Amino acid sequence: MVQHHKFIDIVHKLGEKGYELKGVYRRIQDRELFLAAYGKLYANAGATTKGTDPEDTVDGMSLERIEAIIEQLHNGEYRWKPARRVYVPKANGKKRPIGIPSWNDKMVQEVIRMVLTAYYEPEFSPYSHGFRPRKGCHSALRQIHHSWKGTKWFIEGDIKGCFDNIDHNILLNILARDIKDNRFLKLIRQMLRAGYMEDWRYQATYSGTPQGGIVSPILANIVLNELDNFVHTELFTAYNKGKRRRIDPEYQRIKGRIYYARKKGKREVVKKLARQQRQLPSGDPNDPDYRRIRYCRYADDFLIGYIGPRKEAEEIKEKIKAFLKTIKLELSEEKTLITHATTGKARFLGYDIHIAIDNNQMTAQDREKTKYRRRALNMVPVLAVPQDVARRWRKKYTKNGKPTNRPELLQCSDMEIVMTYGREFQGIVNYYNMAHNVAQSFYPVKYIFMESVVRTLANKHKTSRRKIYAKYTRRSDYGVKALIVEAHNPKNPDKPYQAKFGDKPIRVTFETIIKDEKQEFYLGRNELVRRLLANTCELCGSTDRVASHHVRKLADVKKKYQRRQSKPDWVKFMIARHRKTVVVCHQCHHNIHTGIHDGEKVN
Repeated sequence: MVQHHKFIDIVHKLGEKGYELKGVYRRIQDRELFLAAYGKLYANAGATTKGTDPEDTVDGMSLERIEAIIEQLHNGEYRWKPARRVYVPKANGKKRPIGIPSWNDKMVQEVIRMVLTAYYEPEFSPYSHGFRPRKGCHSALRQIHHSWKGTKWFIEGDIKGCFDNIDHNILLNILARDIKDNRFLKLIRQMLRAGYMEDWRYQATYSGTPQGGIVSPILANIVLNELDNFVHTELFTAYNKGKRRRIDPEYQRIKGRIYYARKKGKREVVKKLARQQRQLPSGDPNDPDYRRIRYCRYADDFLIGYIGPRKEAEEIKEKIKAFLKTIKLELSEEKTLITHATTGKARFLGYDIHIAIDNNQMTAQDREKTKYRRRALNMVPVLAVPQDVARRWRKKYTKNGKPTNRPELLQCSDMEIVMTYGREFQGIVNYYNMAHNVAQSFYPVKYIFMESVVRTLANKHKTSRRKIYAKYTRRSDYGVKALIVEAHNPKNPDKPYQAKFGDKPIRVTFETIIKDEKQEFYLGRNELVRRLLANTCELCGSTDRVASHHVRKLADVKKKYQRRQSKPDWVKFMIARHRKTVVVCHQCHHNIHTGIHDGEKVN
């Protein structure tokens, strides 16, 4: 049963009406909010990753820990721990710093995130798509494809080190405009200045939001919403002119000649004039009384489309640059480019975007029961897979120009090998399925991947590629030749488990959207929370200091115990219920970690 949390519901309604938010700090000291935060975070892949405190992890989560956090907040004694800094590689070869908070800090951050999201989401711009409910990369690309027709210039924008350079005072001042609760703002200020540990040396933080932190995306969106509002209120007002372009004089002249020739019954002349007319724009591209500016932002990357002269496009760029300085952010000069939309291509969210000109491709129209033909692709935005992206994926599993196997997968089962390749390839195709050349770009990639998976299986079984193809090649439900591995399903023998590679055709579609978290401001108790609230050990039935035992991946446990005939009861419990958690008492939890658990048989 869905349970609405009254406070979160009130916060959302206040945000919709633009009212001030008060009494936040007192109201977040609520066990239901922390249980909801736990239920959302525990399943994340990084939930078991340790911060700077090795004892402060999701393992051993209990109601007592939640009550302890709430008591510390109530007494004003809660202290944020420094995040553990690690570096992850970027696509350009550089490394991005990531801060890993301790588990208790993650819980408090998630509660803060729920409150801020409920309040600010109604105020955010429709042109913002990053880290928002029911929005994502595909919703941003769909907006460009559907509404940027006729764009002449692209302004590709990138904010230099956005997350690292957000000014704390500016962020807190923006929050203070709407949130009238000094204790809540102080809690956020302390989080921002908690610092980080790198090589076991403490480093203070004087700017930026903690990358890797739960609350960082919403804080960045709150600051960058100032840019969205500036573009909407200032630039749209200053540069949007006219309702529609005036008709091109030459196009209008030929149109008149066509009317006269049709009236005289000169069909051949009409056809000749119509061909001439198709080579001309219907609207005057140099109309001084018509201007349009379009805008789309995803996190710290934004794209602006402009209909007008380049000089004005450069003015827009400089005005954005000047505005960002007022919130102490800076445009990256090397990444902020002005590109002609028809002769060049803009790179946004991994796609190449340009405006197509095709005067000859026609499509039938039926408007108000009047049938006519019009140009289908003239001045329409076209999304494409960049050549370097397709090339990079083709090279991923090749050596000296030929497909190669993956030795790191030789210890896996055939199903796991095929599933690994299948998921990776389908993930790429799903992301680029809005590109007009997705099939052209990724069928060669599919060939490389299929050869690689077959070579890996052949290497594992010490056999030939031909025999692997003969064993696993099937015709899928979509009529596509694919690799399909089957395994026995004890629950339903007629429907075996399947791992597939390449079973779906590669098609262009604008219907699939990357679905981020749904916009839900209610807090339902999920299964784990209900099990924890039962306050009973699932192994022995004790009620002594009940907590949750977590593992990073259930597959790790299966792999560790797969060759053992006698498995511990807690392992049997997890495998039988396909859960990476088990609710246990203090003694069972201790025995699990020391490897001596011999509890009673699991019912």
